[in-house]
Amino acid sequence: MPGAFVHLSLRSKLVALSCSVVVGVSAILLHELPRAMDVQSRGWIVSRSLALGRLLATALEAAVDFEDQGSAEDALRGLEKSRGAVYAKLVRADGSSFARWGEVSQTTPSFPSGVEDSLASGGLLHVQVPIATRSGRGATLFLGFRLDELEERRAEARASVLRATALALVAGLFFAFLMGSLLARPLLRMTEVASGVAAGDEAAAGLLPLDRCDEIGALAKAFSRMLDRLYVQREQIRAINDDLARRVQERTQELARTHEALSELAQTQEQLVLADRRVSVGRLAAGVAHEVNNPLTFLRGNLDFIAHEMPQLLRAVASGQPEESRLLLAEMSGAVADARQGAQRVTHIVRGLKTFARDDDDRRRALSLEEPMEAAIEMAFHEIKHRAQLVRRFESSPLVLGNEVRLSQVFLNLLLNAAQAVPEGGAKENQIRCLIGVDATGQAVAAIEDTGCGMSAELQARIFDPFFTTKPVGVGSGLGLSISRNIVEQLGGKIAVESAPGRGTIFRVTLPPASPEALAEEAVEAEDKVAEAEVSLRGLRILVVDDEPLVGVTVKRALNGGEVTFVTSAAEALERVRCGETYDRILCDVMMPEMSGPELYEALGKVAPELQRRVIFMTGGTFTEGASFFVEGWRGPMIHKPFESAALRRFIHEAVA
Repeated sequence: MPGAFVHLSLRSKLVALSCSVVVGVSAILLHELPRAMDVQSRGWIVSRSLALGRLLATALEAAVDFEDQGSAEDALRGLEKSRGAVYAKLVRADGSSFARWGEVSQTTPSFPSGVEDSLASGGLLHVQVPIATRSGRGATLFLGFRLDELEERRAEARASVLRATALALVAGLFFAFLMGSLLARPLLRMTEVASGVAAGDEAAAGLLPLDRCDEIGALAKAFSRMLDRLYVQREQIRAINDDLARRVQERTQELARTHEALSELAQTQEQLVLADRRVSVGRLAAGVAHEVNNPLTFLRGNLDFIAHEMPQLLRAVASGQPEESRLLLAEMSGAVADARQGAQRVTHIVRGLKTFARDDDDRRRALSLEEPMEAAIEMAFHEIKHRAQLVRRFESSPLVLGNEVRLSQVFLNLLLNAAQAVPEGGAKENQIRCLIGVDATGQAVAAIEDTGCGMSAELQARIFDPFFTTKPVGVGSGLGLSISRNIVEQLGGKIAVESAPGRGTIFRVTLPPASPEALAEEAVEAEDKVAEAEVSLRGLRILVVDDEPLVGVTVKRALNGGEVTFVTSAAEALERVRCGETYDRILCDVMMPEMSGPELYEALGKVAPELQRRVIFMTGGTFTEGASFFVEGWRGPMIHKPFESAALRRFIHEAVA
């Protein structure tokens, strides 16, 4: 109910309030006024009855004094003309009746003797008036009157109150309606003006009752002044908004330029990281060539020996000479083992070069610091072994969340700097120590120490500055240590240096442990990489596509047990598919002339989509932009050359068809 009252119009509220006031006053009058008038009427009737009794008592004094009963009865009979008179009794002092009139059978109530009094009883008003004569005789006059007149006066009083209440209610309603109209109409106009102004109609302000001289007129004038100020402020705000929009646009353009500059800076930084890595590989090129030539020498020599001795072995077997055959097989087995060892060394060197030269996207995983440290040692060893003895001291340390390639780049820069800090010709006296452990706070620590010339405090303060170098022009770019520090800091770690002239240098890299989530992911990946027992390819139809025939023949031999078909071009492979041939696996090289592996993959999507999902790519490296982009974005199975036969068989077996 209060909520509904709030939503009423002003006129309705005034009418409701006026009615409430009138009804309340009327209720009070109906309750109090009849009672007051009843008391007044009763008092008036009692006063009149007592006055009539006194008058009659005066008239009866002589009759009582002379014991004139007839005169007394005549006097009492005069009450017939009195309104409401019922009976009259005149009683002597001894209680005997002297004279009477009317309904004398009415029971007279008991009054105190000798006093003038009145009492209502039995629907009548009884009056007692004592009479005292001159002769000393006493008597008492009793009178009885009906109360009809009192009831009539009560009814008249109620009717008068009801009429007055009705008149007051009508007058209140009229007054409320009149006041509501006088107040609500100008306020309604003010409301219409406010609504029009809010809707954008500035002409609505002309409807304001500005000509009134009362409070409504004052309100209208104040509202008009407020509108004038509002319009002025609106123009000011519009100008401010226009200026703000212009500034925001300029700031947005500036931020866009800044974002573009930051993006270019980030790309430049990534290019610098890759360039520094490739520069390091370039500096190692001569040594790498030497390291590759050594295993290639005994690899080729052993293969030549096997090729030379194979005819003699066949003749010995054919002529039934078991002892000579056994000796030849033993020598050839040793040559094969040496050749495999040389091939593995070449594979490791080539894989390291590819790792350091490729453009990665800073993918991170939980890894041990030993992995990137060993990769860096393998790349820098030929540079170190002619200058100092390499000492490894790897203790238990927590896994860190990092990128193996970039951490290898950091350690390679530090190892090359350490090697160049040691003078040539003292390989037996000098040392380069690679240390891995944990510090007092539980963080993983990798340190590289050398017994070289050391650095002064001034040099230590500048060695991490970009383009600062103490090496001759053309030997160093001055970016290696700066890039190394950026890589370490991006991983949440820090790199520090301790050195003194003539006392060598220590570079210490500290990295926080990997999170439990990263460790859990690494554990899952490690389980997935566990080598399985020799698998069988029996029953699998495999298509091998490679433009190098010897690679195809080698792969075909490695996949012994499967039904292998080898073709030297993607076009021939596509033609076989078009002729209805189907395969469980398609092992395809990425880089091929005429039609590349990715182009064959796209063509299979149109000819045989079910075979497209069975493609496994192999690559020995990419040197075109398109091929590099494809390899970086490929999310399917891919194996890198060179590969071991057992590893290739497991990869083919596990690949999802």
